[in-house]
Amino acid sequence: MLALRWRTASCNISAFTRLAPLVLVLALVLPVGTASAAEALPDPLSLEQALELAKAHPRVAADADNLRFPRPLALFIGCHDLAFTGARDGDVRRNQAWASSLIDANAAQRLEVMQRFFDVLLADLSFARDNEAMAVAFVQLDRARARAELGQFSPLRVAELDAEYQMIRRQRAASEAAQRLTRSLLAQALGRPDTLPSKLTLPKLPGDDLKPPKLEDVISAARADNAHIRQLAEELKTKEARALLDMDIEQNALELITRLGLLGLIAEQTETEAYWRDLKLDESRTLYELEAQADLGFSMSQQTRARRDQEQVALCQALTLAELDALQGKPVR
Repeated sequence: MLALRWRTASCNISAFTRLAPLVLVLALVLPVGTASAAEALPDPLSLEQALELAKAHPRVAADADNLRFPRPLALFIGCHDLAFTGARDGDVRRNQAWASSLIDANAAQRLEVMQRFFDVLLADLSFARDNEAMAVAFVQLDRARARAELGQFSPLRVAELDAEYQMIRRQRAASEAAQRLTRSLLAQALGRPDTLPSKLTLPKLPGDDLKPPKLEDVISAARADNAHIRQLAEELKTKEARALLDMDIEQNALELITRLGLLGLIAEQTETEAYWRDLKLDESRTLYELEAQADLGFSMSQQTRARRDQEQVALCQALTLAELDALQGKPVR
């Protein structure tokens, strides 16, 4: 498994490399705002640099404002739904890394920065996937039109391919818009709403030997080392209220540990599919060189999709680990 991880790492990097021209375009079209040179964001921006900016956010300095000015709900990496249902936007609160009432304002802000950072990475990968899929669909449609003029394709088949192309084109437009929206949400989380980040550095992600912690260890650490939980416990006046707090701690810990275990299984599945897509692309490349296949577009687009799914799982594993750290009173990093 570890060897497979290393074998696929170079392909992950190449998938991000394909985004280089797009990143340059974003750097030109995204507004830079009125921030002074001293306030400019690092370019490229790393996760460590982004997390450092969290402590200066107005939400941390004025915790009470969180109730009057709620955080935006838009998310592009729903880790809870990915692990438990595979759906999207199913459980909004559980998909928000910062939503727990058991962490303080600083930890919540750092978790939001991390999740928004990952949202941008996922949006870029989604655009790469849809961009390649649209290119493949256009080539198929163009060929069908040419063959229809020769009487080799029916108008019905051309109309079907055109409808498929338009659907993929619509999805590509949505993915392109998501790139801008995720960057805007990240800028808000950083406290720099007028300066949208263009280039991000891919952070170090968990390896294959990741093991979920024991439930009793997490609960014990949350009660002993989480200063926010200790403060909540001191403010509660009745044993019933303290019992509810204990139940909340146990449930939060159980859900995060269970999610981490499920993500491990999904990681194995996505790695297997990515490896298959690598082999399929090699086969298609061989057939192309032998002039037995017209192009490599479909195999390349499927490989890009598999890489995107693989990275999503790895990002969710990193985010879930950070949530567990926050619950236990550890720094989010």
